[in-house]
Amino acid sequence: MIQSMKLHKNASLTLKHRQQIKDLCATGDFTQQELSVKFGVTRKTISKWVNRTSVEDCNNRPKKTKSITSDFISAVKTYRENDTTSHHGKVRIAFELKEKHPCCNPSNVYLVLKQLELNKAKSAKPNVSKQIPVGKHRTQMDIQTLPAIEGNEGYEYKISIIHLSTRVKYSEIYDNYEIGPPMR
Repeated sequence: MIQSMKLHKNASLTLKHRQQIKDLCATGDFTQQELSVKFGVTRKTISKWVNRTSVEDCNNRPKKTKSITSDFISAVKTYRENDTTSHHGKVRIAFELKEKHPCCNPSNVYLVLKQLELNKAKSAKPNVSKQIPVGKHRTQMDIQTLPAIEGNEGYEYKISIIHLSTRVKYSEIYDNYEIGPPMR
């Protein structure tokens, strides 16, 4: 008799169906492919339940968990407090310590760093308005020759000045190309 057990939420077969699959396959009258069509699941699912000894769900947890040891905690602490390696993150620390400590992986390193309060929080950058430093006002001047607007003859000249550090651009259009302001 099958005991009533709570199935996991994604179970494609009930306990009764699992037992029927095992029994039908044991008779040799049906192939796994035929059973998969009959029960509306994949052949791989049928194969899984035929080969299992029980019709109940298996525990998928690791057989043996690797617990965090005090040696591992002290190794992470020593590694992080070293001046030359203090900037290394959890992945680099795990890579460096994995040979000596079987429980070493990035998630365990993160847990230890958090427990020891050795995680470096990202500091917020101060909101400083960038002012143009004195003596660093480099500009570029461009002069373009343009055809005159309708009704005028000749050319007009577009003079543009660009501040190189701020990229601010100022332009004016003149009808003559003389140095200095136009004379009247």
